[in-house]
Amino acid sequence: MAYVYIPVQNSEEEVRVALDQLPRDASDILDILKAEQAPLDLWLIIAREYFKQGKLHQFRQILEEGSSHEIDEYYADVRYERIAILNALGAYYSYLGKVETKQREKEEYFIQATKHYNKASRIDMHEPSTWVGKGQLLLAKGEVEQASAAFRIILEGDRDNVSALLGQACVEYNRGHYGESLTLYKRALQVYPDCPGAVRLGIAHCHYKLGHFGKACLAFQRVLQLDPENVEALVSLAILDLQTNEGWLVIFSYIRLSR
Repeated sequence: MAYVYIPVQNSEEEVRVALDQLPRDASDILDILKAEQAPLDLWLIIAREYFKQGKLHQFRQILEEGSSHEIDEYYADVRYERIAILNALGAYYSYLGKVETKQREKEEYFIQATKHYNKASRIDMHEPSTWVGKGQLLLAKGEVEQASAAFRIILEGDRDNVSALLGQACVEYNRGHYGESLTLYKRALQVYPDCPGAVRLGIAHCHYKLGHFGKACLAFQRVLQLDPENVEALVSLAILDLQTNEGWLVIFSYIRLSR
């Protein structure tokens, strides 16, 4: 069982919080965090745990309180964690906007995301994670050229920034520049070999678009080795069957292995 320990003010005591037993009402934990003026990294850890548990209301409640005017004033010198909280909210609202089907609600989510990213930029306009978030937001809005500009700002200062490489890879894919996208995905994987399976999924799709069906098949297989239940990889292999007559054989082999 994982715990976090919240220091009690003017004391050597600590409040122990079990992360897998967080209260249903986030106000309870917020009262402790504020009363003890807990470090903001603890706010982030607890918010992240609520998110992992699918408790999105509590996740948002912790972060919204953690980015309030009162908190900004008290933690004025704590720049990185304040930015991290704002960027987490920006990413959350960007995702909601991306998946929302009603146009009015979609636009409102994007407005909220923009508000949080802009506030983060006012703390430090050069913070790479904020530019990555802005780029991802612009991609979600379909503003590909503006997204590219955001990612390139980061890459000009750090050509091996994995998040920016992946963002620019998505940009190039959306432009139909599959070769350039593939190069960027490969570079990201070289810099950080433990990238999530979604990166290899991007590599596989690039190979497919370039007509490299054999390499695409191998890349999709690698995704399934990392995540045997990845539906997108399974479906893509089935589609590849139309070109190679091998896709279903791979799927059946994975079905047999999983039994």
